[in-house]
Amino acid sequence: MCKVQIVISALVLVLILTACGSETVEPPTVTPESEPLVPTATSPPEVEATQPKPTQPPEPTPTPAATEPPTPTEEPVAATAPERDLDIVTLLPFDGIPAIDNPHFFPDLETANMFYNDGELVLGVEIDGDARAYSVPLLSSHEIVNDVVGGKPIAVTW
Repeated sequence: MCKVQIVISALVLVLILTACGSETVEPPTVTPESEPLVPTATSPPEVEATQPKPTQPPEPTPTPAATEPPTPTEEPVAATAPERDLDIVTLLPFDGIPAIDNPHFFPDLETANMFYNDGELVLGVEIDGDARAYSVPLLSSHEIVNDVVGGKPIAVTW
C-alpha cells in the first residue's frame, strides 16, 4: 500500500470509531403510574418425544467358515555362489600421495594474499597460543601434514 492509501484508511477508521462511540443512550424512564410487571405462569409447549426409526434392520454378522490350517514353509537354505577372483585396480602405488613432514608457512599476510584467494578454505589449529592455517586445496593433493604446534606433534588430515 502507498502512504496515501494508509492515511485515508486510518482517517476512515477514525471517523467510523468516532461515529460509533459518540452515540448516547438514554436510560428508560420509570413513571410511578405504570403498572409493575408481574411474571405470568406459562407452561412450556408439549413436544412429542421422537425416537429415530431405522430405515433397515441391521444384518447379522456372518459366522466365519472353518478353514484348513496353513501349511508350513520349507526351511531356508543358503545359496552357494561360485567364488570370484577380483583384481583390485589402484591408480597410485603405495604411499603415492606423499605427506608433508616439514611444512613451510608464509612470513606475513601480504605474501599469503599473493598465493591464496579471499574466502579460500583452511583448517585452523591453535595450541597454547601457537596458531597455524592449513590450505584445504593443498591438503586435497597431499592429505596429511605432520607438524609441531605449541610444542606438540600433530597430524592434520583431509
